[in-house]
Amino acid sequence: MKRLFTLSNLRLAAEVLVIVVLLMFAFSRNRSTQAAPLEEAPTALYWYQCNPTNHIGLFTNRIHIFCQTTTPISGAPVLSASIVWFAVPTAPDSAQASRYMSLLQTAFITAKPIWLQVDPADTSGTSFGCASTDCRRFYGMEMR
Repeated sequence: MKRLFTLSNLRLAAEVLVIVVLLMFAFSRNRSTQAAPLEEAPTALYWYQCNPTNHIGLFTNRIHIFCQTTTPISGAPVLSASIVWFAVPTAPDSAQASRYMSLLQTAFITAKPIWLQVDPADTSGTSFGCASTDCRRFYGMEMR
């Protein structure tokens, strides 16, 4: 009859246990591949109509659109006449930025207006190149 608890078997079991613990520790600390949590949109969002007729831009940090005229929809406050740019960051959610760009291109090609969901008081776009004097960040978009 073979002995189950030999010194070599115990040593092998201990080595396997140490390797498993080290791997668990290494994988529990390496979480950099997870997507960053998305920030929440402000509560005071309003819809504005824009006709993307002459300028849509894509940069490493943002997508922006020029709206020569911006029409408030359903009780939205009138924007300052100086606010003619609208932008969205490309990070942390580049997939969302790609979807926005696709919809903007379609609206531009088909000459259809888009509706942008904007907080008129939000100047957080300065963090990704949207100037507080003439630009606002948008949080949603529809093509009409």
